[in-house]
Amino acid sequence: LAATIADDASWKPLNHKILMKTRHDDAPVRLAALRVFHGMVNKIGEEWLVLLPESISFLAELMEDEDDAVQKATQDLIAMLERLSGESLQKYL
Repeated sequence: LAATIADDASWKPLNHKILMKTRHDDAPVRLAALRVFHGMVNKIGEEWLVLLPESISFLAELMEDEDDAVQKATQDLIAMLERLSGESLQKYL
């Protein structure tokens, strides 16, 4: 859906809804949200980076998640974002 709309203003509400699911009580829901988030970033590519600032706080929370699979998925996502942006995100997390 996001990839068919070439307008970052339209991506913002979708991005936010996905990120809010990463705060769900159930780890499988958080993990699924991360997978959807990863897929969206992968599909949109570098243009998605305009949404990075509002996503950082969610990623920081997920780095400390109680579920190991969620932590691993978050680390993988951050690594992808670092490759995409060309810079380390560690100073923001």
